Amino acid sequence: MADKQVYELAIDDLAYFGIWYFPMDESVEDELTVRPLLEKEACVDAQIIVRASFVGADGSGYLGYLYWDDSGKVEYLKPVILLEDGSSVTFWNGMVKPSWGDYSARAQELRVVLPISYISDPLLELPQVSGRLEGLYYLDEDQISWIS
Repeated sequence: MADKQVYELAIDDLAYFGIWYFPMDESVEDELTVRPLLEKEACVDAQIIVRASFVGADGSGYLGYLYWDDSGKVEYLKPVILLEDGSSVTFWNGMVKPSWGDYSARAQELRVVLPISYISDPLLELPQVSGRLEGLYYLDEDQISWIS
């Protein structure tokens, strides 16, 4: 089985399987375990992540994923860019104020290509989700803020 922890997903994983889901049953290690989704019906009630393309303001391209949600809100989509060096950038940080300094030198380079646009791949008949990221987002006293 190709189970992984969501934070262990790499570019090759997303290139091979465009959609992953959280099984949430006794067959998995914990709630962070994801599994490739091969049939839409296999996870009717499960949370899924879908491969997405990200494009920086300078035209640079990146691969990553979104937690699929048709609301378009960053706090539900939780965008993540995966980088070639194995590092990643999580653009939603919940109630924790993020810092670019917490990321690898390679990941920090994304700061200069903001804003970053994204669009999910149209897989298994899921509508595409698209948007724009201005920085690292977090919840600050009941409002969404970001650090660019």
